[in-house]
Amino acid sequence: MTFPHLPPLLRPEARPAASTARDVCPTDPLALQALLAPADTLLRADVPLALVRYPHCEPLLFMQRDGRDTLFPRLQDLTGSGFVLCPFAEGEGHPVVLVRNDITACGWQDIGERLKDVVSRLHLGHVALPASIAVPTFADLKARLFESSPDSGYAGALQVFLQDLQAGRFDKLVLSRAQNFPGAHSAVRIFARACAAYPNAMVSLSHTRSGTWIGASPEILLQGEGRHWQTMALAGTRPRGTQEDWDEKNRREQAWVARYLRDALSPLCARLEETGPVTHGAGQVEHLRTDFSFEPAPEVTLHQLAAALHPTPAVCGLPKKEAMERILSAESLDRRYYAGFLGIWQDTAASLYVNLRCLKLHAGGVRLYAGGGILPQSTLESEWKETCQKMCTMLALLGRD
Repeated sequence: MTFPHLPPLLRPEARPAASTARDVCPTDPLALQALLAPADTLLRADVPLALVRYPHCEPLLFMQRDGRDTLFPRLQDLTGSGFVLCPFAEGEGHPVVLVRNDITACGWQDIGERLKDVVSRLHLGHVALPASIAVPTFADLKARLFESSPDSGYAGALQVFLQDLQAGRFDKLVLSRAQNFPGAHSAVRIFARACAAYPNAMVSLSHTRSGTWIGASPEILLQGEGRHWQTMALAGTRPRGTQEDWDEKNRREQAWVARYLRDALSPLCARLEETGPVTHGAGQVEHLRTDFSFEPAPEVTLHQLAAALHPTPAVCGLPKKEAMERILSAESLDRRYYAGFLGIWQDTAASLYVNLRCLKLHAGGVRLYAGGGILPQSTLESEWKETCQKMCTMLALLGRD
């Protein structure tokens, strides 16, 4: 199923005609990295910005004219248009962040020129980044990842979740973790490599007061405008290319997410249609996906739709409210903006993805995030291994060629 009802900024007619004729090849990460190099300079000067490349669409740049970002305590307070970053849980010290669309560019060449112009106007000098030779290979990083052992916080939370599930208090709970990899990295290099490696993902780089986040998300939370909207139920995980049929655990996990979306949207919609499930590749893994298209009732707002869908059972659990409370009390990880959502937000249109397959860049290295749906039959070894497999999507972008 395709998603043709894109917000205005993503439509072909919104693309500058001159840009595509002289643009760089998006599958050449070295050329892309060189073109976008001024973004690294801006990030090191703590200038907020957002770069986003939706599947099969022109890339977009967002910056605010005042050189800041805009914060809102809760989603219901969000106003304005631009690139939004919403946390997993509201009211946990992580505000909703908006980079308004005061300054925009569309197409790689135009983005590169706009970034260069901003660096020049701010009189910022180029900052040399560490040589990539110091970065381990992906094989080395992957070996280090899979050799890691579950920490006590993850193991303890899993035990609590299993007790809850076996007692029938929840249908599903999602347990997440993070893993740090030391080293100096260029945000632009990671972003450029993600654009080349994952053409079917929504690839983003945002630097705001929430930090520097880079992701390659396969999961649409909410996309469309007016009367035409789409979402998807994406759940179940296994290594990409697996030939066997999907097992019962993964099918059940995905069916719960689809049922949740159906139940959450039905009261808000004049029309709701679904297709699937089908197998959907996403980086190093694949999932089961059911697509939903719907027409909201006339009085339903974009804020209501986003609030109804977020967080989905794919990143939280069922029942939703109780699962959120259990995760916040038992999980040792502060998810921050992992498992939240991000993307273009306009008055009556949006293209929002769940913030999966992501990392947070900091001075000493990167922090990778991943999670998995826990069911009564889950085991510590299998769940830890699943998070390792998911982390490989972003880990592959860090390694030296």
